[in-house]
Amino acid sequence: MNYALVAANVALFLLGYNGLARNIGRMQDYLLHPDAPLLHQFFSSVFLHGSWGHLIGNMVFLWVFGNAMNDRFGHVGYLAFYLAGGVLAGMGYVLLAGNAPVLGASGAISAVTGAYLVLLPRVRVTLLMFFFYILMPIEISSLLFLMFQLVWNLWMSLDATITGQAAGGVAYAAHSSGYIFGIAVSAVMLALRILPRDAHDLLNLIGGWQKRERYRRMVAQGYDPFSPTGLSQQTPEDARRHIPASTVETAPSDAAASRELELRREIAAACTRHDLAAAAELYLRLVQVADDAVLPQTYQLDIANHLMATEQYAAAADAYERLLRHYRDYQDAADIHLMLGVIYGRYLHEYDRAEEMLQRAIKRLRDPRKIQFAKGDLEAVRQHRSL
Repeated sequence: MNYALVAANVALFLLGYNGLARNIGRMQDYLLHPDAPLLHQFFSSVFLHGSWGHLIGNMVFLWVFGNAMNDRFGHVGYLAFYLAGGVLAGMGYVLLAGNAPVLGASGAISAVTGAYLVLLPRVRVTLLMFFFYILMPIEISSLLFLMFQLVWNLWMSLDATITGQAAGGVAYAAHSSGYIFGIAVSAVMLALRILPRDAHDLLNLIGGWQKRERYRRMVAQGYDPFSPTGLSQQTPEDARRHIPASTVETAPSDAAASRELELRREIAAACTRHDLAAAAELYLRLVQVADDAVLPQTYQLDIANHLMATEQYAAAADAYERLLRHYRDYQDAADIHLMLGVIYGRYLHEYDRAEEMLQRAIKRLRDPRKIQFAKGDLEAVRQHRSL
């Protein structure tokens, strides 16, 4: 879909729907006129450009940032998001700074880059910059680059609103409106789980920063995570003396707890040396010792996959189930639901559970091939239940 949008913009420009002097007359009905805007102009103006430089600059941005957003939203969702961003950017221009007809995909592309800022802030992009007439590639975090773009456009929008004239004839108000739309919509979709969460999306980065700040404040107030009492050795005696405490008797170490700790250490060592067979064997002993045991996310997934690959289907299903219960925000939960649907349906013949897992997978999967695969298995499960 992103390639189709690029092609549509280029094709219309080459067909003469552009801002070059000889085409001004035929363009008037398709520009967005802020004094008397028509509904179709909010859409048509998004696909028009004033010059070759205007077109190339916008298409480079759309190509760099649009493909990844196309993957995250899906083809139809991405098209709807792109057009909605263009319309909202046009509305922002009309309401805030509109005093001249406007055209260009910049508002819609700003919405795309705003979504990129929220969904993929840790990705690094390469810029080509001139340094004393030498073209040099510079790699920078997309978070810094897009935040600079956002702040710059907001500043220029404010200046245009105050002075009543946009610098260089650029519709900064449309850019800013697009950015705000893209950031707000993608953040809400992440928060509502409409889009799959990622460990490095902006909401998780902000949450991690808040946790680190709380931890720093606790340490500054005297908390020591490495002390048995939780108190820093530098804590004043008065502060220590007034902390409520209760006297308890020290009991011998529980044998089961000691065995659990020992097994966890052995599993970690086996996973570190990539010996999944040994890790899986130790894991099966662990779940016999501790009913609710679960490993760190990567280890749990690796062992569950190994159990599946070695046809230990009941143990694999249990390992996947534990992963989903313990790591509720796991980004690839839809794939795990699909795997559980296959295990329960094809190998364990628990058709009710298989149907439940496959339905969950179909709702959350984004890959059309996986969705088709899940639907095929779901149909087979329902046929077995009807026999």
